[in-house]
Amino acid sequence: MKLRDEEKIQKEKDRAEARRKNRAMKDEEARKRTIETERDRIRRNYAKNSAGHREMHNLGATILKSSLIILVAVAAFEVACFILYDTWGDGSTHLINLADNSFAFIVGLTAMDAIMYINQANGRKRSEERAIIRHNRILQPAIDMYLARKNMMLTPPGDNVRTYLVKSDLTFKSLSNMYEKSDIITDAGRTRIECFRTQHKALAKAFMNTVEDIDFDFNPEICDAAMKFINASTYGGAALDSLIAYQSDAMKGEKAAVIRQIRSSDISTTLGDADVELKNVMLLAEMVQQEEDALSEYITTVREMSSVKLTATHYEL
Repeated sequence: MKLRDEEKIQKEKDRAEARRKNRAMKDEEARKRTIETERDRIRRNYAKNSAGHREMHNLGATILKSSLIILVAVAAFEVACFILYDTWGDGSTHLINLADNSFAFIVGLTAMDAIMYINQANGRKRSEERAIIRHNRILQPAIDMYLARKNMMLTPPGDNVRTYLVKSDLTFKSLSNMYEKSDIITDAGRTRIECFRTQHKALAKAFMNTVEDIDFDFNPEICDAAMKFINASTYGGAALDSLIAYQSDAMKGEKAAVIRQIRSSDISTTLGDADVELKNVMLLAEMVQQEEDALSEYITTVREMSSVKLTATHYEL
């Protein structure tokens, strides 16, 4: 008897557990359906409010308004004809008029579509120029900081630094003083190459944000210049990091070897003939040259934009 009671209790527990699992499964299914319904609603709202949908809506509204205007004009002329001449005209005249009106309708819609396309293109161009102006205001301080550290790194101690010089006649031997302390107060005594890397990365990031945010349909030269800087910084970044790593206490020997090789090597030394440490220096010099070319191209093309002179005039190109 006691055994049967225990079996009944166990069966009740099993049924209760099964009901609980069944409810949990139904609740999970309901939750998933709610999530899917919410996602569908979001997709519908996005599609409804998207630029493409608004453009199609505006185009349809324009065609409808044009059609109504033409129909009203045709009706007005027909009524005027009946009032003045007390006749609707013969059938052949009406057919000819219908053909003429159809042709006029096609011509009118084509002209209106062309006007709308021109207006939209002009609007996109103005929006792109405004975006370039906005990003250029962010880029210009970054360019100034980059040029100051770049020219500091290339200038021998004691010489006058041309802070805003964009293009310089540098070679790998110009980097012989890159491990000297920076003369700029805000650099807090860090080495010149270390300060250069900080501003170099900041400018590359700013250019990347610009390329990602703007389509450059009407000013592709600015995009090309920005991409040149990004590509140069990407490929040369490894050599820059390697040279900065030589500053650690564990690699003082490599740092001394780099400085010695820069000062003792002939200017005509090629990348294939150079030692490993000197190769990084030559790669860094090549990266800086490519970045200078990209910056010169960027500043020139931005200045040549038709709307307004966007860039300051203190740069030495």
